[in-house]
Amino acid sequence: MPRLDDPSFTIRIEPARKFVEIGMRGYWDAATIQRFDSELRRLLRALPVGGCRIGEQVTLFDTTQYAVQSQEVLAKLAGMAADPSIGSRRIAVLVSSALVTLQTRHIAPGYGVFTDRGEALAWLSEPNG
Repeated sequence: MPRLDDPSFTIRIEPARKFVEIGMRGYWDAATIQRFDSELRRLLRALPVGGCRIGEQVTLFDTTQYAVQSQEVLAKLAGMAADPSIGSRRIAVLVSSALVTLQTRHIAPGYGVFTDRGEALAWLSEPNG
């Protein structure tokens, strides 16, 4: 199971379950978002090796320790959210603040936004997503 632990984020890939979990922490700068983008793309290569085509997986973003971000970081995240080469079948975002909820809905309107981890995981496991 490929995993990366960075001070600003954690990425865990489970190809057999077709599941990706990403934890995001703190306030990011341009270098952090670039590092995140590079590492995510690198680790996602484990999906096809494990029998899961990119796009078949579901992803849970845990942003409960994530700060409200700058416009520069939001623009880069929005670009990543719109990139089908790293897209997921269904994406849930776990939030703990109203401002992060608003930012999430702005940059990725199709994502599910939740305050309860169990509800997010249940939504991700629904077959119609």
